[in-house]
Amino acid sequence: MSEKEGFGMRTKSQLVFLGTLIGCELRHRNMEKPTVSYGQAALVNKGEDYFLIKPDCQRVPGNPSTSFSIFAISDGHNGISAAIFAKANLSNDILSAIPQGCGREEWLQALPRALVAGFVKTDIEFQQKGETSGTIVHSL
Repeated sequence: MSEKEGFGMRTKSQLVFLGTLIGCELRHRNMEKPTVSYGQAALVNKGEDYFLIKPDCQRVPGNPSTSFSIFAISDGHNGISAAIFAKANLSNDILSAIPQGCGREEWLQALPRALVAGFVKTDIEFQQKGETSGTIVHSL
């Protein structure tokens, strides 16, 4: 494999918000609102995994045009406490880190920092409980 074809080639890629991609797709297909299909399935081995599905959240309460969804899987380790705590607190910690009253674009711009702040806050609060379990959270 030559350097141009493989690992030695460096390209600069730009990150694009998922909301931006969905918006482009909606404009291309002339759709008003996409349909989100979802489901869950689990093979219970230890019972340490928890799912969070919130398909009908609204950035502005009472305004359906500001809808968004939250999906997360908490993969518990060494017990269930951290996974349950993350399921109960993480989405609120993320959303509380976004300034209130901002428009759609500002909201999307604030989301990456809010994700970091929400994960950190949830982690610190759980550690203060003195529990020994942990979790990995996969979210969208």
